[in-house]
Amino acid sequence: MSAERAAGAKPQDTAGESEVGTRPSAVIAATRKLALRHPWLAPRIAIPVAIALAAVQLPFLHAALRGAAPIAAAVPYKDAFDRATLGDAWWSNGGLWRIVDGQLYSPGVGNNPLWLKARLPPDVRVEFDVRSEGPDGDIKWEMYGDGRNHSTGYVFLFGAWRNRESRICKLDEHALTQDEARAQLAALARPYPGQREFLEALQQPFVQWSARRDLERMEKGEYWQRDTPFVVKRLDLKVERGRSYHVVVTKQGGLLRWEIDGQPALEMNDPAPLSGTGHDRFGFSSWANDTYFDNLSITPL
Repeated sequence: MSAERAAGAKPQDTAGESEVGTRPSAVIAATRKLALRHPWLAPRIAIPVAIALAAVQLPFLHAALRGAAPIAAAVPYKDAFDRATLGDAWWSNGGLWRIVDGQLYSPGVGNNPLWLKARLPPDVRVEFDVRSEGPDGDIKWEMYGDGRNHSTGYVFLFGAWRNRESRICKLDEHALTQDEARAQLAALARPYPGQREFLEALQQPFVQWSARRDLERMEKGEYWQRDTPFVVKRLDLKVERGRSYHVVVTKQGGLLRWEIDGQPALEMNDPAPLSGTGHDRFGFSSWANDTYFDNLSITPL
């Protein structure tokens, strides 16, 4: 082949290579156009979906951005409720909390505590008078919560679940006691042989391993962390309708002591006690019964 013919062929090859090289770009552009034409991306669908997603996320965004509960009072603090309205020192997320005849009245607020806008110190003594006018007992209050939400600290239940139990609960009023949690883990670590569904059979080795690991952590004193719920309870402590009780709760380090009319009621020894930001508020509460509180006193120890 002559040099002239070779030179003439060269541009043809180059043009062919250029045409092949442009094909992937054309395919990508066409794919993008098709993606943009997807029916879900049409404004009549995309805009309502985006609004719905934003609406679902708003409560979580609000909780994340609103910061700590406000402060309008300080400890030591006393309140005899001998006035017409609650005032700025108290806040609730719901329920018709109000003062009636010189007492704080809770008309069954469904676990919407009335929070005091004051920080609790790490060690404290709280005392007050309380009376239930409902047939089922169910007196309750919270300590070292976040000042906004139920069950974010220690929840005290007096005659709960139709007067069947009284409890001190860390972070979850339905949690197990430490002994119950240990027994449950032991049962999971060494389950009784038996026929299981396919998925249960697949999960069983992991469940056993996890339970054995948690039992080992219990033995080493590493299981009960700051965010690990548990309760202490008794079944013989009942509320008498119409009777006024004087309640005293003290917290020193991880030891919480609850007394009723000068007699020990319950005691919790928390290996990882709650205190500080997010766990520093006191609140009265109730579920479905008419409850009256009075003569609140909070003193640092």
